[in-house]
Amino acid sequence: MTSQRTAILFVLPALVLYLAFVGLPILQVAAYSLFSWDNGSVTGFAGLSNFARLIDDSVFWTALGHNGIWVVLTLAFPLMIGLLLASILAECSPRTIRILGAIYFLPRTIPLVVAGIIWGWIYNPMFGLANWALDMVGLGALGGAWLAEPSTALYALNVVGAWTFFGFCVLIYLAAIQAIDPSLYEAAQLDGASWMKRFRFVTVPLLKPTTLFLGLYAAIEAMRFFDLVWVTTQGGPGYDTEVLTTHIYKTFFLVGDFGYAATLSVVLLAIVLTVSGVSYRLLRSA
Repeated sequence: MTSQRTAILFVLPALVLYLAFVGLPILQVAAYSLFSWDNGSVTGFAGLSNFARLIDDSVFWTALGHNGIWVVLTLAFPLMIGLLLASILAECSPRTIRILGAIYFLPRTIPLVVAGIIWGWIYNPMFGLANWALDMVGLGALGGAWLAEPSTALYALNVVGAWTFFGFCVLIYLAAIQAIDPSLYEAAQLDGASWMKRFRFVTVPLLKPTTLFLGLYAAIEAMRFFDLVWVTTQGGPGYDTEVLTTHIYKTFFLVGDFGYAATLSVVLLAIVLTVSGVSYRLLRSA
């Protein structure tokens, strides 16, 4: 009993801060979603009518679809590339691991706003490095205004997001691989298993909890990211890179419809909590 009370006393300051700066604002947003607003002023009780507006809000469904695409691409490429690079890197010398690990992780240290500005220059159709590189290899016809064309804007942004995330995946996977009992690899090698078979039948199955963790982290980040899109395209061209967070921002600050912006925020929170709950159960059963 004494140890429980001591633990509660240690947790209490952080819990109070969490309730004050996270719990209370969530309750406030949920309350705001039940009212009609006009540029910061309550005009009446709306009940669930703001939630009913979601059905006919084409921008909401477009943004939600873009978030879904972002989740799939983030789960597909950074995790796959990170796992492969980590498996290769784990067999290198400690010095090589330190050097390459630092290089891989470097993009993660760059704020997304700065990364968006840098890649905005790279994608620039006039002087950007992307079009220049294509010209150098004779593929100049494939170049274009990457962030201004509906067919490429969202995927070009996802490349930036993957570039900033895959180094994190490499280091997490590398730490997990180094924790695997080396005797398992030695036994597989003695049985004549090639590197690819050791990777497939030893590394991948034993890294299932790590993959689930990274998948959860990537899915949550993909649902709530904002700064990269806003600093590069602001959801354009048209709504071709619109995501839920930019839709919420525009509804709140540009339109002034606080009630509907709060409704969108509640829906986003519900999606993130659902993803977190499912992933948590998968992690516990892994």
